[in-house]
Amino acid sequence: MLFLLPFISLSFAATIEPVKSDYKYQDAPEYQAILANLKIFGEFAQKEAPVVETKPTEKPMTRGQQAVEEAKARNRAILAERNKQVAETNSNETDLQKWKREEKETLNAWKKESRDTLNQWKREQEIFLGRIKVYKENTFKLPVKEEKIIEKKIPVEAIPEVHIVNGTFMVPVRDQLSRPTCVAFAGIRAIETLLIQNNQEKDLSEQYLYWAGKPSCQTAPCAEKGSWITQSYKYSKQSPKIDIPTETNCAYKGESVSLNETQIPLQPTCTDGVTKVEAYGEVRTIAEVVDHLKRDIPVVVAAKLSENFYTNKGLITLADSKSTGAKLDGHAMGHAFLAVGVMELPEKLKASEGNFCIVVANSWGKGWGSGGYSCITQNWFEKFRQPSPFIAVTKVSVK
Repeated sequence: MLFLLPFISLSFAATIEPVKSDYKYQDAPEYQAILANLKIFGEFAQKEAPVVETKPTEKPMTRGQQAVEEAKARNRAILAERNKQVAETNSNETDLQKWKREEKETLNAWKKESRDTLNQWKREQEIFLGRIKVYKENTFKLPVKEEKIIEKKIPVEAIPEVHIVNGTFMVPVRDQLSRPTCVAFAGIRAIETLLIQNNQEKDLSEQYLYWAGKPSCQTAPCAEKGSWITQSYKYSKQSPKIDIPTETNCAYKGESVSLNETQIPLQPTCTDGVTKVEAYGEVRTIAEVVDHLKRDIPVVVAAKLSENFYTNKGLITLADSKSTGAKLDGHAMGHAFLAVGVMELPEKLKASEGNFCIVVANSWGKGWGSGGYSCITQNWFEKFRQPSPFIAVTKVSVK
């Protein structure tokens, strides 16, 4: 009867895919911190100015533009209610001056309300800075065939002011610690994001997915560092049963074991799966990354790292990489992270950095970037990206 168990597991599984919704990311401190970093460089495109009545023939706003304008409208309403006297005093302001003032007051209010969060990040940043050497030592040459990727030009109208993948900030930021397991962390986070979009909140096992991505190290110990997500997702997709377990059943161990990268044998409960990859695909160009993000599909991406990648405060620019020596970090053979959003850059940055930045979630804890997130400019990404296809999971089964 044991050979029937895989079939029984699948019969009770539900297949789920990415879900678009009106995700309320605007109040997330991670998003607000990245936005504050961008605003240091000045104004955004003119479409950021106060909304005016549009003619019926004009192109309607994108969903991302609508979400931003709705958030601004809510902020303006709150500020108007709380600051009637101030509003009367400033009744001679132009609409644009009033809009700028309210934006500033909203940001200041957010900073006050989020003081505890910011203080927590500061404490974790001190821990992170003390561990940078460890993270550098755990970058690795990705086990993929490099190829020439010809980037496609992205029409300006195709770039949203901001679009954050549905559920992004609802998935906790985690820390790979002293192991070269960034790919497994990015891959698990992508699956967890799809699950959260479908009201399925699960903490899945990076320990298992790293093991799944190293076929030659599953039954015998090995010393070869790193993996790539294609092999991990392929292993899960080809599994005859629901295979990826929870963190509780297959706990991650943050310290490396000499000559045993996958830390076999895995604990027996690592076979108690709760989800399974059903479909994934290649994402070759940055234009395709943006397209996936707009459809609420996170993308596992990888890059070689410049020094400013480690010490950023929420924005990674090509200009900063040049100021730190215009070269790659000596240890940075390769590192993976998850692309989770896209934001238009301020006008002042566009000439040197491109039209947008990609919001990414890393696996070095909340002390990196802004609470574990940062926005990588288009030109930095084009220069340092891994010259091979990225990967997006598009369908999973779950018990």
